[in-house]
Amino acid sequence: MSQHQCEKAQPLIAMVALNTPLLPSPAALIQSFRAVSGISVDLTSLQAKEGNIVFGIGNDNAAIALMRRPISWSKLEGPCATAWWWPEATEKMKRHGSHVLVALVGGSGNLIQRCITLTHLVAAVAAPTDAAGIYWGGGTLVHDPLVFIEQAKDISLGNLPLHLWIDFRVEQNQDGSCRLFTTGMSVFDHLEIEIPHSTRPAAEVLSLAHAIADYVIMSEKTIREGETIGRSEAEKVRVNYAPSMWDANTTVMRLDL
Repeated sequence: MSQHQCEKAQPLIAMVALNTPLLPSPAALIQSFRAVSGISVDLTSLQAKEGNIVFGIGNDNAAIALMRRPISWSKLEGPCATAWWWPEATEKMKRHGSHVLVALVGGSGNLIQRCITLTHLVAAVAAPTDAAGIYWGGGTLVHDPLVFIEQAKDISLGNLPLHLWIDFRVEQNQDGSCRLFTTGMSVFDHLEIEIPHSTRPAAEVLSLAHAIADYVIMSEKTIREGETIGRSEAEKVRVNYAPSMWDANTTVMRLDL
């Protein structure tokens, strides 16, 4: 059985921050989901009560619930402050007053496909609502809803939106070098990636980490301690298992650049 296939799958959860506390109607939601994903939902399983919509999709149950309170700012403050891809994140997210909890629960199946389905569901909720932003809990990331919706339409198994699911955080060290760490690889049962010190340009460090994350997740291979990996036969980056820069009790996949 693949590591991405399990009998009792973990729940997958994301949140849509709302400016106006209204869920889309079930009909609008299903239409929006079809527009984003190209998939039609079997409506015989759909149940709708005030503030909740539940229906079956694949081997999962989709649960969509309106929460008449904002997402806790303690969850959002850090991700908003570091969301360089969305400079307005703090301004937009700080004003929201309610949110929609979007979850896939009770299912089994390929984890990557389930993350794709959750992405489509989140986009389907955001499109017909007054969405302020998206919070992707697995990677502790926030996203502009309009950008999220457009990128969700292009997802496939050959084109994973890792930037929507995983935080590839690049920061500058005091000596002018850069460091990178990820949040979200653990959702896929892989070690987080860290590059504590590199004199390469930040864009190159980011590109390398993204490529390696994509390879590890898609190939379902575990890179052993001391092995090398790269984007070509000529590129050989050594992999070490080491304590995290941030938590000595957590082991990460450290790349030596």
